Amino acid sequence: MDKIIKIDDVEGKVYELDDWKPEQGVQVKKYFNEKFKEIKDSYEKLLSDFNWNKLIFESDISFTPIIGKVYHLYEKENGKKFMSLISPSDWGNSSKLKFIGSFKQDSRQKWNLIDSELINKKK
Repeated sequence: MDKIIKIDDVEGKVYELDDWKPEQGVQVKKYFNEKFKEIKDSYEKLLSDFNWNKLIFESDISFTPIIGKVYHLYEKENGKKFMSLISPSDWGNSSKLKFIGSFKQDSRQKWNLIDSELINKKK
């Protein structure tokens, strides 16, 4: 292995460092690739959370939500969206509503997706 650097300390001793770049370069590249993936995944989750919350805040909510309780987002035939306490199974098949998703509000008043037809269709 080639020596790339010689370091003299105060006492005059010489230390040689081995050429570590080829070995460490691969590890450093893996680290940055993994870190980039983590940041990208975090950004995509943040964007998804933002879009779901935007959708809910733009919908009709005719009650004061209770933190920690599950609510369901629907779309009417006219395209208007609304939040409901009634789950999709409680509506039955006679409903002309499109179920969008179920959500729970956390202590920061952020809506968290619990279940969605859009996600279930992708699986």
